[in-house]
Amino acid sequence: MRYRVSVSEALQLVLADVSGVSAEHVPLPQALGRTLRTAICSADDLPPFDNSAMDGFAVRSADCATLPVMLRIADTVTAGRMPGVPVTEGACAAIMTGAPLPAGADTVVPVEWTELVEPGLVRIRRAPAKGVYVRRAGQEARRGDTMLEAGLVISPQILGMAAGAGMHEVAVSRIPKVGVISTGDEVYAGRGPLPEGKIRDINGIALAALVTAAGGEPVGPRYARDDAGSVARIIELLLAQSNLLLISGGVSVGQHDLVRTVLKDMGLDMLLWRVRQRPGGPLAFGRLGGRAVFGLPGNPVSSAVCFDQYVRPFLAAMLRRMQVHRPRLWATLSAPTPKKKGLHVFARGIYRSNAQGQLVVRDTGPQASSRYSSMTRANCIIHLEEEVEAAPAGMRVAIEPLL
Repeated sequence: MRYRVSVSEALQLVLADVSGVSAEHVPLPQALGRTLRTAICSADDLPPFDNSAMDGFAVRSADCATLPVMLRIADTVTAGRMPGVPVTEGACAAIMTGAPLPAGADTVVPVEWTELVEPGLVRIRRAPAKGVYVRRAGQEARRGDTMLEAGLVISPQILGMAAGAGMHEVAVSRIPKVGVISTGDEVYAGRGPLPEGKIRDINGIALAALVTAAGGEPVGPRYARDDAGSVARIIELLLAQSNLLLISGGVSVGQHDLVRTVLKDMGLDMLLWRVRQRPGGPLAFGRLGGRAVFGLPGNPVSSAVCFDQYVRPFLAAMLRRMQVHRPRLWATLSAPTPKKKGLHVFARGIYRSNAQGQLVVRDTGPQASSRYSSMTRANCIIHLEEEVEAAPAGMRVAIEPLL
């Protein structure tokens, strides 16, 4: 077991041996938000034929060398049908957006640049260069071209592109089931007035929601008392139903912090305990019965930050996502924020663009690990590295947008 490791070491240990979930095929309308497991190639040229990008008239550019010019309307081409006659010298075809370009035509003149003189005769007042307003066959993709790479999270735009590529169903990662356990005699998840000595559950509900947002399916939350038997029973129950287990609370060094002891007695292979970070130092990670187990701190902010920095990328790797880590940006601190030397601080921050278009950031206020409001106001995490001694106003810092 590694003890009091750095943030980078902890992340390396967590991601070192991720077992990916298997794939399944789902109908295209059910694929939104899922992770694409195989590349998608176009079934056809896209677009499949030369077509008009505008409502107007399909012409021969040679006929529009001198303007204005009168042209005979030989045909009307609408979207969804092939042209009936070719465009010959002195003629044109009325054409709608998306309609196939008739043979002989090489350019489309927008209807706004024309004037209907009489039925079957149009005056062209202005004309574009040859080929303009024509979408050529295959200009977006040729048949067999890779349109979408494996590992993408399927957005509405990707869904549309998959449909355009001729797909009716796609291979996606199965949704991993994630067991969520909230521990502690003080945790109250019931309705009505709060009993004396109790606190309302945040971790169970928040972690389950975070699992869903990260692409998993929460199992729970379930609640365990500060009793070894209770903890063991709930762990056994959820371990049998889940690909991954999250346990909040009970992983520190207090008299009633029983989770690590119970897990050890159950045969957990503990890979790490405690990370040089704030908040969330008492993080535990290991494997039990072939399942990954995260022991998250009981303080709500610590639990949420540990999920964000370790569990979320773990799930992304399980899902075989192309992007496991969020991109980071650089911003300037607009006010000082607390920093303890020797710890990597994940400050909850609010970033924005100033009048000069530069990114500035400040923390959300008091950063105590029990102040969950610091998470609700944040739109980023400010990364203050372990070796940084202080974080004054004006300092350039790395930020990780949350939205």
